[in-house]
Amino acid sequence: MGLGFDYCFCQYFWTNYIPCSWQGRGLKIKGYAITVKGLTKHFPGHRALDEVDFNVKRGSIHGFLGPNGAGKTTAIKIILGLIPATSGKVNVLGEPLQFGGKHNFLRYLNYLPQDPVFPEGLTGREALHLVADVYKLDRGKKTERIDRLLKYFQLDDAAGRRVGAYSRGMQQRLGIAAVLLTEPELLVLDEPVSALDPEGRRRVLEIIMKLKGRATVFFSSHILDDVERVCDHITIIDRGRKLLDAGISDLLNRYAVEQYLVTVRPDQTEQAAALIRGKSWVSRVTPHLGKLLVVSKPGKSETISEKLLPGLIRDGITVTEFTQNRTNLEEAFFRILEENHGQEVTK
Repeated sequence: MGLGFDYCFCQYFWTNYIPCSWQGRGLKIKGYAITVKGLTKHFPGHRALDEVDFNVKRGSIHGFLGPNGAGKTTAIKIILGLIPATSGKVNVLGEPLQFGGKHNFLRYLNYLPQDPVFPEGLTGREALHLVADVYKLDRGKKTERIDRLLKYFQLDDAAGRRVGAYSRGMQQRLGIAAVLLTEPELLVLDEPVSALDPEGRRRVLEIIMKLKGRATVFFSSHILDDVERVCDHITIIDRGRKLLDAGISDLLNRYAVEQYLVTVRPDQTEQAAALIRGKSWVSRVTPHLGKLLVVSKPGKSETISEKLLPGLIRDGITVTEFTQNRTNLEEAFFRILEENHGQEVTK
């Protein structure tokens, strides 16, 4: 379609879902799907991006994280060629990005904004047919694909209704169906599940996971549990600066602390908490869903694993449950932000 497409969703890119036969170019392009180096963007009185670097591997599911106002959407718009960078270089699917230029990679890239826009007078089915016609999909294939997508995203009963009457969640599902319609090599998704209910989120995440190794997915999200579930690599930015760029497993190992969930007899909860807090190798003890969450001090993970349970039993505490609690992405994410803010304060 390209950036010059003259219609109300001219800046958005769309595609189609057939999990067993993802077409496109596959992963024929060598190197990274996206390379960003020294990316900087200034607005009047505000620096939105400051020397940001990261690479998105071909065939990967790459999460792009940061709090509101971190610069994620600005970076995405620059990568798509929708706005110019102040400085820096971007390479997409092996091709250097030049703002305002014609780019071959747009044929293989599709974009879903957080709030997709469709002509309100069209029905859901007509909107997908319009997308298929823009891409010149084969007449036989497009009907089959559209029917499959509408059913998968539970829009088949609403396919004859005008898009203007759709809820925000329905419009987002229709947008995801549209962005999957042409089976691109690279999908750029901005908060793709923000308006969806749990079932809708599950269906979208299932598709994203199936695309691993067949296409590259670069998406931003504030739902960290979803990112941890589907991504193999993440980039975190805050206040326009990159804080971290790492694989999920490496990140969790780097920021892991030893945590245990301990359940004791109800009448012994306060006694157990006081005993645990008195240990030199314990950082904190907090109530958590009827249990005690015990966190070790840095460098004391082996000590807590060896001494916590035997010590409680020795002190006469009846322990009914004792499980290790793994550090998740949300905990690591907030630790990274706290460290960054702390460094800024001490400068």
